[in-house]
Amino acid sequence: MMKVALIDTAHWHVPLYLDVLEQAGVDVVGISDPTGTTGPSLARRFRTRNFSTCDELLGHVRPDFAFVFGRHVDMPATANILLDRDIPFVIEKPCGVKASDVWQLAEKASRKGIFVAVPFTLRVGDTLKIIRLNQASVQLDHASFRFIAGPPSRYQRAGVPWMLDRKLSGGGALINVGVHLIDFFRILSGSHITAVSAFATAHLNGLSIEDFIAVTLQCASGAVGTIECGYTFPNTSDLQREFSFSMRAGDRFVRSVDKGIQIIEHGSTEVTHHFAPVEFEAEFHYTNFIEEVLQAFAAGRPAVADLRDAASTLEIVETAYRSAAQGGQKFGLPA
Repeated sequence: MMKVALIDTAHWHVPLYLDVLEQAGVDVVGISDPTGTTGPSLARRFRTRNFSTCDELLGHVRPDFAFVFGRHVDMPATANILLDRDIPFVIEKPCGVKASDVWQLAEKASRKGIFVAVPFTLRVGDTLKIIRLNQASVQLDHASFRFIAGPPSRYQRAGVPWMLDRKLSGGGALINVGVHLIDFFRILSGSHITAVSAFATAHLNGLSIEDFIAVTLQCASGAVGTIECGYTFPNTSDLQREFSFSMRAGDRFVRSVDKGIQIIEHGSTEVTHHFAPVEFEAEFHYTNFIEEVLQAFAAGRPAVADLRDAASTLEIVETAYRSAAQGGQKFGLPA
């Protein structure tokens, strides 16, 4: 039975992991929680010990695998601790607040041959397969993504107020939810992103992080991507966010609709369209991701997304924030 540790569990995504880990039959051998807010209850649930820090946990037990959460600013230090001990792990995005730190982690993990996975969850499940028609790639012309999450107060309620402090989180919606969209555009386009520009607002909530940001990405292939994300959706228990996308790929126009994806195709004689049911909720994608990670690790396969993907995505986030701070100035990215 695989021995698993849960590291720095004061994070709102932890509940997305728990049921699937229980169903996978892993042995949770330790939990660390510097805040003391979530660790005790998780320790009771998994009948294991709770520790104050990752170092303390590793001083008592050696897991086969770890799942890393915590504050964005602390993630590189925690990841380095695990890499130094040759412990494979999953680490929540964005893996840090500086791309340079995440590149250092990526190079270290590669050099040591350690499995590390990052939950860019749009890579798993049916969405990507449907867009690609089960092919290895598509010729993307343009794509637009929109992810408007609930207000910042939800992070206060979740006990993670650090998410609203740019020094600790690295930013707002773009570094939190926008990274999924940037990564998705990267793999769909299959082309290097050469230029980034962005505009952002922060007047609604009066915080150091953005309320809303609009980003434009240009690829070497000529493809253009637009990404909008924010913390402005007035969510309720049954209506939590706006998530949508549309794109043109070859002869097909693909767009999200209620409970699925519509594919509109220009054939040789007529335009056809059909509907494919898809689940867009985060819980579903995280279940798929965790199952894929455990299977890949057991089989010796590479991670579906790794630290190099996280570092590349965070470089784009940093560039977008720099552009927004300069009034939308376009910045190039090195090849």
